[in-house]
Amino acid sequence: MEHNNCFLAHSENTDGIVQTIKEHSLGVGNIMRKFAIAESFKDLYEYCGLIHDMGKYSCEFQRHIEGEIKKVKHSIYGALYARNNNLMEIALPIFGHHAGLPNIGKMNQDFMEELNTGDNRYADIHKRMEEDFDHSIKRPDDRAFKELSDILLQELFVRMIFSSLVDADSLDTEKHFFQRKNSSRISIQFNPDLLIEKLQRKLSALENDPTKKGLIINGLRNEVRLYAESKANSPQGCFSLTLPTGLGKTLCSINWALHHAQSHRNIQRIIIVLPFISIIDQTAQELKAIFNENEIDYVLEHHSNVIYSGDEGRDIFDPRQLATENWEYPIIITTSVQFFESLFSNKRSACRKLHNIQDSIIIFDEIQSLPLYISEPTIKMLDNLRLLCRCSILFCTATQPDFRTRSGFSGIDHIEPLVKNPQYIFDKTRRVTYHSINDYNEITISELADKVMRKGTSALIVFNTKKKAQLFYKEMIGCGKFKLFHLSTNMCPAHRKETIKKIKEELEKKGPIVVCSTQLIEAGVDLDFPSVYRELAPLESIIQSAGRCNREGKLRDENGKFTKGCVYLFTLTEPGQPSKQYRSWSEYANLLYKGKEDKLYTHDFYEEYYRKLIDNFVDTDKFKITEDRRQLNFQKVADKYRIIDNNTQPIFVYNYNDESRIIYDRIKGSIFITRQDRQELSQFCVQVYEQFMKNNNCHIVEEPCGIKVWYGRYDSNFGLTNSYDFNPII
Repeated sequence: MEHNNCFLAHSENTDGIVQTIKEHSLGVGNIMRKFAIAESFKDLYEYCGLIHDMGKYSCEFQRHIEGEIKKVKHSIYGALYARNNNLMEIALPIFGHHAGLPNIGKMNQDFMEELNTGDNRYADIHKRMEEDFDHSIKRPDDRAFKELSDILLQELFVRMIFSSLVDADSLDTEKHFFQRKNSSRISIQFNPDLLIEKLQRKLSALENDPTKKGLIINGLRNEVRLYAESKANSPQGCFSLTLPTGLGKTLCSINWALHHAQSHRNIQRIIIVLPFISIIDQTAQELKAIFNENEIDYVLEHHSNVIYSGDEGRDIFDPRQLATENWEYPIIITTSVQFFESLFSNKRSACRKLHNIQDSIIIFDEIQSLPLYISEPTIKMLDNLRLLCRCSILFCTATQPDFRTRSGFSGIDHIEPLVKNPQYIFDKTRRVTYHSINDYNEITISELADKVMRKGTSALIVFNTKKKAQLFYKEMIGCGKFKLFHLSTNMCPAHRKETIKKIKEELEKKGPIVVCSTQLIEAGVDLDFPSVYRELAPLESIIQSAGRCNREGKLRDENGKFTKGCVYLFTLTEPGQPSKQYRSWSEYANLLYKGKEDKLYTHDFYEEYYRKLIDNFVDTDKFKITEDRRQLNFQKVADKYRIIDNNTQPIFVYNYNDESRIIYDRIKGSIFITRQDRQELSQFCVQVYEQFMKNNNCHIVEEPCGIKVWYGRYDSNFGLTNSYDFNPII
């Protein structure tokens, strides 16, 4: 039970060395002290680390270390000790440091059951800990926690100390058992001065690019960037960057962030949050080209599509992969799903990174994509991050929602704009004109195709459903003049990426093409068409689609003078919408701008639409998440909060190409597969609904590792579809 009169936390490592509870506790406490959110909390953090494994002093756990018992609970005893010392803020993290943050009622119920067992286990454990530490563990002063002004700030504090405990516990345990892995972790200092120098070289190159000289849009990019930079010394808080598509939001926002960090030396990193992986790919590529050099990566991507080298089986570890566990990196690029669902999670692995969000700048691009039904608890959490964790938050988009506090919406009190005169910028960059087709009355797919063919220019046509995009593609076949492309989520990521590459190549050649797409093309896909056709949709979708029209402002008439692109809005006789809500919002948007299309050019029209949408249609806290946060129901909050609210699941396309077949054949029959395997497989996966699975069960095989594999046909144009009358790959 005891090892040389010592109580053990961990068994022997490969060097035959054990780790005592006291050694582990001191190690975790020291690390946690460094993670503390402020100087006034350091003692509380350290105390949490010292007592978190108090339950390992039990006779049962020591027998577990010796291999006599398979599983023994231990987290409850340190949590009970904290509760008895009136420190509920650390009782919750300790209780959940393996199983996850609980609902406070569940924890209290478990406390009652433990105390009613009638044995003296807790008293014995308490006594052993006190003797082992020679009675040196003293209750910390927690007045700083009690002085937090709002229960939601206290709830966020619990999340942050939980994250710190999980990371510190993991790092100290890793150091004992996996020294090589632990030593593979690198610490790259966030140096805004150095990163500004690197960025300035890129900006200077852009300013001297002969292909961009003289373009009005290029001059405006510089003007906007310099004004935002002039506001970088503002106090930390919430900011907005409302710019038309194509005005260089990425470089403008990162330039502001670096200068803001230069003015506020507490800032440790920049986190860039994007809604779509397609945006991440090009944003990460751009920033890596600017900042990474001399074999030092300053930019870390963390999303399902990124694959880092390394082989845990051979003790070869990629520092970047290790950094995805806790975000110890200067610049993080991640998805909205990864960021927000971690922030509201209660799980050990998801929450491990949260403490490294403190003292950061968080840039949200295309923030309008945040689902309205969880917008209020999301914005409230961001405001809590601002207040408690000294975060600065920047909202970037051409369609800026109104997140300010007002009657009926508890949001952010003040959001400082980083654009001096948004309407001037929107007017100067007006590159399109809006036109209704048939005064918004319904037309057929055939009539729409006829209009596109008679117009004669390359065109992007965006539909609300995959079925309509396919029908239009079929209608256009045989037109002869145009090269046709299709884009939808029925295509796996590798297929979509290859198709977008071909589209860009054709646009460069100036060859006439038609792209039939769903909404996936609306944000972040850097394409530029002279004409865009958009089925009636919610306002943000219309404006984002228009951002693919004359994006660079390069259209010229026969005399070489600047001319605007054309955005055509239409309604189809073909039925079907993504949802009843989507249809309602589309019709409401049309009601606001019909006959007043000039509104579509104003910078604050979307704010007006957003406010009215909330007032008339939306419960912005549909699942009462904020109330559960107030009641410290961490499990309930985690269960309710979802960025993507659907019941789809991934299915792997075996017959996409040789690469997909090789990857699959490598893992076929495996019970367990590596993270890298899953990431490679994801490039050939399509999200499908349960009904698709049921209807096509004969073509699907489930592997022991849980991967569902599609052995059926896959169309070279449409991807995974029930229609096989086209160009199947197999």
